[in-house]
Amino acid sequence: MKNLKISHRQILILIVVSAFFLVSMSVCGAEESTSLQKSPFVNVEILDPKYDHVYETEMVKNGSEVSIKVVLTNFSREIEKSTLSFYSELEKSGGHISMDGEKEALKSDGSYSVEHKKVEKEVMVSWSGTAPEVRKQETFILLNITQETTEGKYMVVAIKGDVSSEIINDALNARYIAKEEIEKANRTIANATKAGIDVEEAKTNLALANVHLNNSQERYNAGKPGDALEEAKKASASAKVAEEKARATIGFTKYSRNTILVAVVVIAIVAFVFWYKMRERKRGIY
Repeated sequence: MKNLKISHRQILILIVVSAFFLVSMSVCGAEESTSLQKSPFVNVEILDPKYDHVYETEMVKNGSEVSIKVVLTNFSREIEKSTLSFYSELEKSGGHISMDGEKEALKSDGSYSVEHKKVEKEVMVSWSGTAPEVRKQETFILLNITQETTEGKYMVVAIKGDVSSEIINDALNARYIAKEEIEKANRTIANATKAGIDVEEAKTNLALANVHLNNSQERYNAGKPGDALEEAKKASASAKVAEEKARATIGFTKYSRNTILVAVVVIAIVAFVFWYKMRERKRGIY
């Protein structure tokens, strides 16, 4: 019975290690392919990829269907044959390759051999899949095609896309706005401090704004865009209050200083007039 338990444990370890090895190989393969030299043996044209956009941006909406068409032409006659390999991080991805009326199914990590002299016009690659569900904006490989020849391995095309959602985009925009509001408050408070004006209340609100901004970043990193959005809004609100308080204090201080200055001038004028009249009286004018 003891040996049986050990055997099960060993099998489990082998499964985990094998899975880790396969994932590592897949990631390494993707990184390697993006650093390859562009293929000189084929021309590429990417037809307009189709997917749901996040607002009016070029970002891919998470969970949306993505379809891509790539046209390969002018296969070099200098080499007889090459192997095209396909890789995608889209979910349930796959497609087909068409050449001279013949069509063959493709899948991620799959390959297809092309005899260059047999390509009369073009090779069409059609690819589709589902954009991953994400909780923060991430970049994914929509489709990589590499070409292996007797000369070596080359990059044919690397199509990447930023996958996001409306709530993620809102959170990122809100954080950007909050940073601008904090910078504005910072400048106003710094100018006040430099002028010797006490703006402690404004500084307190500014500190609170930075706390909310940090909270927003933490929530975003944790994959909670909704919470990140709310914290970013609070950061903006606190920063605006800080800036308004600083400006109000500056305005009040300037008004007070001007009032005091006017009062001093008035007193000085009255004193001068009084002194002048007393002086003239002594001279016997009055």
